[in-house]
Amino acid sequence: MTRFAAFLIATLAFGADPFLDSVKPVLQAHCASCHGAKSPAGGLSIPAVLTVPGSETLRQRETWERIAAKIRAGEMPPPGAPRPSEDKLQAVVRWVDSSYEAIDRSRPADPGRVTARRLNRFEYANSVRDLLGLDLNPGEDFPADPYGYGFDNIGDVLSINSGLTDQYLKAAERVAHAAVPIPGETVPATMHRYLAERMGQDRQLRLTVDHVFPIEGLYTLRAAFYQALKDGTRVRLRMTVDGKPAAEGELRFYYQIDRGLNAPGVRVPAGRHRVEAAIEVLPEPPYKGAPPYLESIEVYGPLPEGQTPDRRFFTCGQEAGQQNADCARQILAPLARRAWRRPVTGSEMDGLLGLAAREQTRTGSFAEAMRSSLMAILVSPHFLFRVERDRGAGTHAISSHELATRLSYFLWGSLPDEELAGLADSGKLDSVVKEQTLRMLRNPRSAAFIESFAGQWLQTRNLSVLKPDAKLFPSFTGELAAAMRTETELFFAEILKENRSILDFLDAPFTYVNGSLAKHYGIAGVTGDQFRRVDLDGVQRGGVLTQGSVLTVSSYPTRTSPVIRGKWILDNLLNQPPPPPPPNVPALEEKAAASGGSMRQQLERHRTNTACAACHARMDPLGFGLENYDAIGRWREEDSSGELPGGVRFSTPAEMKKILKADPGVFARALTEKMLTYALGRGVELRDRAAVRKIVDRLQANGYRMQELILGIVDSEPFQKRRGEGGVE
Repeated sequence: MTRFAAFLIATLAFGADPFLDSVKPVLQAHCASCHGAKSPAGGLSIPAVLTVPGSETLRQRETWERIAAKIRAGEMPPPGAPRPSEDKLQAVVRWVDSSYEAIDRSRPADPGRVTARRLNRFEYANSVRDLLGLDLNPGEDFPADPYGYGFDNIGDVLSINSGLTDQYLKAAERVAHAAVPIPGETVPATMHRYLAERMGQDRQLRLTVDHVFPIEGLYTLRAAFYQALKDGTRVRLRMTVDGKPAAEGELRFYYQIDRGLNAPGVRVPAGRHRVEAAIEVLPEPPYKGAPPYLESIEVYGPLPEGQTPDRRFFTCGQEAGQQNADCARQILAPLARRAWRRPVTGSEMDGLLGLAAREQTRTGSFAEAMRSSLMAILVSPHFLFRVERDRGAGTHAISSHELATRLSYFLWGSLPDEELAGLADSGKLDSVVKEQTLRMLRNPRSAAFIESFAGQWLQTRNLSVLKPDAKLFPSFTGELAAAMRTETELFFAEILKENRSILDFLDAPFTYVNGSLAKHYGIAGVTGDQFRRVDLDGVQRGGVLTQGSVLTVSSYPTRTSPVIRGKWILDNLLNQPPPPPPPNVPALEEKAAASGGSMRQQLERHRTNTACAACHARMDPLGFGLENYDAIGRWREEDSSGELPGGVRFSTPAEMKKILKADPGVFARALTEKMLTYALGRGVELRDRAAVRKIVDRLQANGYRMQELILGIVDSEPFQKRRGEGGVE
């Protein structure tokens, strides 16, 4: 079918000539005056598309999609300009959608191309952990990964330079020393001191750190705290490792200098473990001083005695006579196969074995040879990069091993497990993709998807670096910030694991809180550190928009911002980000904006600038719809009313959420595009619209269930195929 035939099909679906009857008159009468040919507003020229006849008009897809998006968003015509009826505006949108649906059906699908990309820090650490069984977090010192399209796994921006290459070498050396023990070698003891203030947990009764223990052995732990010295004050201090008791002591103060508790000789396995200290003031005698708080946790070790090297790396080679080429192959072949996520070629295996033989000859140590070989595996481009090979210039399915890799990094942020890799080896993965996807979602490793995708989509990762003003918001602590992030992750996990509707993100009747977060929200009956599911009445809380994590990351340190919150909604829930502000437009006056009820007047004056009006007409009302929440998400009595373009009004956050939920297709499409971007590691383009539409249709037919969204993405052409270099774009 030709493009012109597709155009005729779209035309016949409307009647005589919808372009001449319904589209052109509306745009000429209501848009061409601002978007003229000489100096069109926003660079959008209406005459340029109206003068191109028939099927040629449809080639200017980007312009027409932009026009339709502006109408959907209520931004065209702008506020204050004469406005046609809603039916006439929607006729334009329907014509654009139907025309391009016909074109998409008439031509072969184009799955696009994904740039070969390196593993980001998160993926690198997970891959090393799952490869060797050691949770060492080796990428913690790497520079922060750049973001593209809102995510840090985008191939086009994940570059590499000499500095990062050097850090990969150092990380590989560190991992190899931890994974491959040398007989008689002891790991030197080191001291790590974690200051509460630097970790955002200052002035707290509890301090929590994640420490990487390089080897199983004995370690000395110490917690120090600040105490206003008073005669006879009694304090109980506890330390735990992964929740298990490590030390407990009661101290009575008679002007002692040493304010802390030592836990000598605590045996801890290799890897990353959580060390926690907690302090409480005992009631007798009555305490009258300033509240105590924890200052630091120290970890010293491993102590010379009691070091227990991890021998799992050696499947052979421990005994004399076994340290030969056959043993080296037995160790290295499966390791390289898993690390490189595909079968290893004969020449590649020969290279690894040759390196091992040379190192064993040079050092006289089989273990040293295995250490060097492991480092070679870890610094290889086959491990550091995800490379997909072209099979001709046209569209083709990716290989089974490439599909397994896409699946595992999408849902686990790590390399495939043995089951997934085995299916790829046998060529059977294609026939059981759905079953494998559901299995992977049930696996505990899917927590990585929640942490990475949800943390970036909702921007809750930023809670670790945000610091609301301590004087204005003294109740905001590191502990509360962690509770906010946990709430959002548990909430996301329930929607995912229970296969609930994605619309629950907008207005779910439940959430998860512990004692401190329940107090913050004013929810009665919840105490203690454990999180529990609570039902909500939908008035003050419900959905991600009313969770403290989102409300805090979308505020300034000193106050709320309707502009930031409105933009957050447009960016993350509607995927309709406003353009950058035009140059030479003055920002809001901070002092005036922060003073009492002047915020609305400030923004109203801001909107008198025609360059600002169109975007702020959408952003500001959405942001004001959340003004019942302060800068750290507490409920307050405030005017949360607003009016969206088209005259749609609301008075409360609950009413605003109903408006967002009224057209579920808008949110479904936005979340689909966000998740598809994350899954592919590239931005969603015009060529992907047909695939997005198919996923959204599948979602709608299945009650907008979360797992159907993921299955739809995995089953899509862009996920399972690629276009070869030189193919038609």
